[in-house]
Amino acid sequence: MHKIYTTQLFGLFKNINEKQEDLLEDAGRLLAQAIVMQGTIYVKGFDQLKALEEAATGGYDALPQAEILNQQGLGPEDRLLLFAPDATDDRVTNLLDVCTKTNTPAIVVSSATVFGITELENCDLFLDTGVKDGLIPDDDGNRIGHPGTIVALFIAQHLCLTITDILSELND
Repeated sequence: MHKIYTTQLFGLFKNINEKQEDLLEDAGRLLAQAIVMQGTIYVKGFDQLKALEEAATGGYDALPQAEILNQQGLGPEDRLLLFAPDATDDRVTNLLDVCTKTNTPAIVVSSATVFGITELENCDLFLDTGVKDGLIPDDDGNRIGHPGTIVALFIAQHLCLTITDILSELND
């Protein structure tokens, strides 16, 4: 069971790297712009992806100039990095509306696969986790081992590495 989970998880990572390489680079550049412009990268996670707020702002490889979005005012020099299991959730769309009104670029990390999303209104970049449900079938035909948080963390780390690389190039 553990080997199946690991193989499936590595498959998700590989798909993200291969199919979204350009999007990840674009997202890293968009976030790096906030740092260069003395803005803030605001991070918001909903439901089980709320854990990404702490990981992205205070973890081992926290994003530079990143804060958890609470009641701060957003502006065009800022960026929003939003993690949501369901990108069609009203809380997500309402927050994206605020970003549009304040000219704040937004990046959403969620699963397009589950909800059939091809485009998300008011979102500058959409990064698909590719997660449908659990990776392992149990004896009753249900699926367990949902990797949503792990895959979102993988994407956050990818963005952190990209930002670090971009800022390093700017400083050289």
